[in-house]
Amino acid sequence: MKSFKNILFVSQGLPSDSDSIGQALRLSQANHARVKGLIVCPALSPSSHKINAQYQDIYENALRQTVNQQIDKSRQENHIAEADAPLPLEVFSGEKPAVNIIKNILQHKHDLLIKDAEPMAGTGEGFKAIDMTLLRKCPCPVWLNRLVHQPLDKRQVAVAIDPISTSLEENALSIRMLQLARDTANRCDYRLHVLSCWEYNLESYLRNSLWIKIDQEELNAELESLRVSHRKALDSLIEQSGIGGDIIIHHLQGAADVQIPEFVNEKEIDILVMGTLARTGIPGFVIGNTAENILQSIKCSLVALKPEGFESPIS
Repeated sequence: MKSFKNILFVSQGLPSDSDSIGQALRLSQANHARVKGLIVCPALSPSSHKINAQYQDIYENALRQTVNQQIDKSRQENHIAEADAPLPLEVFSGEKPAVNIIKNILQHKHDLLIKDAEPMAGTGEGFKAIDMTLLRKCPCPVWLNRLVHQPLDKRQVAVAIDPISTSLEENALSIRMLQLARDTANRCDYRLHVLSCWEYNLESYLRNSLWIKIDQEELNAELESLRVSHRKALDSLIEQSGIGGDIIIHHLQGAADVQIPEFVNEKEIDILVMGTLARTGIPGFVIGNTAENILQSIKCSLVALKPEGFESPIS
């Protein structure tokens, strides 16, 4: 698997108990990678330019101090010296934070974005507008962290895979997801949960239709054939990825946007790795309906990858 070599950690300068900084530092140390911090914040109201500039400096310095304190705390907890993983900070103030984050990534060619997921009210499921913009338009993998109470070696990692690829890009994306999830699980509780869903779209209709009478044994045989074929494709994909270790396969029957969130939330998965459907070779992409529904139904940390060749619509 290609190691990340140029990581961007993004903060809004607010107090945080999540492990985003620790994740950035650990990956930097493990991969001998560069890591930079970017604090995005709104600018002060432009009443008087001179007064505003004075208070803007005070404001930004306070944000730097807050984040530097978080970095120092994370260094102590992870036993990572500054010399082993420097984390310089830059502050950007202005509107459209997601757009400015993506412009920074494009300018400096970052290959991984790590940030806290925007806090959600109520059940905590889904992602807010800034995060959704990053998931849709960011050119590199996006790691959105949520607060995890488990220690690092107890965290559970899962990857959601559709082994029925319609293109070489989709197949390559699935292999990258498996490899990244394996590497992430190695740093957590070592077990990797592989989630894959299969379904026969007409099953309910054929079983309950008043107009079509189908032999139930014949239908059951058709379902079993589909299950076996899907499982063979999944096993083949895992073999192609070359991953090993402790792998637990969950071959779930039903719609992916129902089964995967239910599994992730009920089993209290800490990190979910998944891909987003994209049109490669042209600027911009659309998250598929299934992926969109999953994203809005989970409350764990998320690592989202896009196919190779994706071009951000933001320039």
